Amino acid sequence: MSRDTVLRKSVQLASLALVGLWLALLAGLLGRWAWPLDLFAHFRVQYAALFAVLAVITLLLRHYVHASAALLGFAISVVPLFPYVSDQPVSAAIATPREETFRLVSFNVWFRNPDLVPTAQYIEQSQADAVVLLELTPPQAEQLAPLLPSYPYYHIEPSRMGAAVFTKWPVLEAESVPLAPGGAVAAKLKLDWRGAPVTVLGVHLNWPLGPRNSEFRNQELNELVRFSKAQPGPLIVAGDFNLTPWSGYFSKALEQSGLHDAARGFGLARSWPAQFAPAGIRIDHCLLSPQWRSVSTRVGPFLGSDHLPIVADLTLQQ
Repeated sequence: MSRDTVLRKSVQLASLALVGLWLALLAGLLGRWAWPLDLFAHFRVQYAALFAVLAVITLLLRHYVHASAALLGFAISVVPLFPYVSDQPVSAAIATPREETFRLVSFNVWFRNPDLVPTAQYIEQSQADAVVLLELTPPQAEQLAPLLPSYPYYHIEPSRMGAAVFTKWPVLEAESVPLAPGGAVAAKLKLDWRGAPVTVLGVHLNWPLGPRNSEFRNQELNELVRFSKAQPGPLIVAGDFNLTPWSGYFSKALEQSGLHDAARGFGLARSWPAQFAPAGIRIDHCLLSPQWRSVSTRVGPFLGSDHLPIVADLTLQQ
């Protein structure tokens, strides 16, 4: 095969890859128009990396029109990532929190996880003030609760899309909160943290595959907005949202609810899938009412689930 033939085929492959990548990016940008398009919105980190690679390749091939298109795609992909990038090192290690810091751990334990002992050990060592667990089946709950002596207070919503919240602090209120008829049911726990009433809402939103599940997810987000606006005191909403910050539905819910993302400024660490980092996206979140300031947010270690736990250290603003 001649050098010219190799060069021509290389340009053709780069062109096809560039067109496919642009179509995926544009589909994500139009995600509010149809549920399949929204699925493409979640891979902005991967798009940015692939556009950068294509820009280098096409520059080496001296195909400058393609290189310009790749650089433009890179710029569009990377701009929404800036608020999440931080110069601070993100560590998965468990550090000792300061006395005035509220630590929250959120973890989708996975209903097929055969051994929750590592999860219990991690939670006990975390020194978390509250723990949100998702996909915790009744048999798993029976196994886990005795392994968490530091967390005697809890509320478990056992439905398929339910949640559980454990805490070491006295509980003022505990109830299940339906987010959509036939959809997810959140677990609400109001606890007394050093004399301050703090509400933690554990959520597991529907996986938006198919029109029915997507509609459930959108209804659940709307109810989260309504619920959050009605809470007068410090509020934390945490769990598996099954969508990333790059989705228009996520940004709209943040804007309307008045909540802010605890992860902003602390990196782009993935939370799912735990087993394959290149495809990793962040679908587990900790959202905060204006009374909270995020000190750090990071992911924890692999604990036998398809998710990684997230850890958020927070302070109440004076």
